[in-house]
Amino acid sequence: MIKQQLTSKNYTPFVEEIEKYFSQSDIVLQDDRNTIKEVEFNSKAFVIKSYKVPNAINSFIYTYLKKSKAWRAYEYGLKISKFTPKVIARVEYFQPLLKQSYLVCEKFDADFNMQTPLFKQHPDKNILLKQFAQFVLELHNNNIIHHDLSPGNVLIKKNKRGYKFQIIDINRMIFKVPKVKERAQNFSKLWASDEDLTTILKTYAEVANLDSNFVSMGLAYNQRNKDRKNRKLKIKKALGLC
Repeated sequence: MIKQQLTSKNYTPFVEEIEKYFSQSDIVLQDDRNTIKEVEFNSKAFVIKSYKVPNAINSFIYTYLKKSKAWRAYEYGLKISKFTPKVIARVEYFQPLLKQSYLVCEKFDADFNMQTPLFKQHPDKNILLKQFAQFVLELHNNNIIHHDLSPGNVLIKKNKRGYKFQIIDINRMIFKVPKVKERAQNFSKLWASDEDLTTILKTYAEVANLDSNFVSMGLAYNQRNKDRKNRKLKIKKALGLC
């Protein structure tokens, strides 16, 4: 059985042959847990994300109890269309449990992602950090909390007004008015240095009219996340898993 949703019937020939388009593309944008490729349809660039085939338990859950990652990403993409590359379709294959799933989006022609200003040299580093803070504030003001706000999930493109930001990997979202604690905590997966994160948090606090405690709160959440990740890494190394 195949389940699919499309934003337009014009994409039907594309979606019905999605496995062919995906397998024939040699433009691989990511290949680890999930595989992401760039394809072309009607002379336009699209991105297809192929989700990892779930294990038996998750396959059962995604078939009967919970929306799949592709399903959630598609619905969320429609809901936050201003902030993410335009979603086109989701396609899911069942045998009879969920096996393969795809998400299709228009390609956002990014120049780089947040890894560049955080971990590399960039002449506009401070501008990017401050504009990123304002972008996250706009998300929060629209009741959007991205629970995987890591550097690789923030795409950036230079434009006439500065930089345009877009978020990806959006299947883990919450839509609510964020509390101050949740606002500060939302920056903890950036893995940013204290100096860079202070710039981001100060800018956010100034624009949002929050007091200086917001900065110290955000730094504490950032360090807590780093400590937790480092503990996990040490355990894996001790067990010979990496």
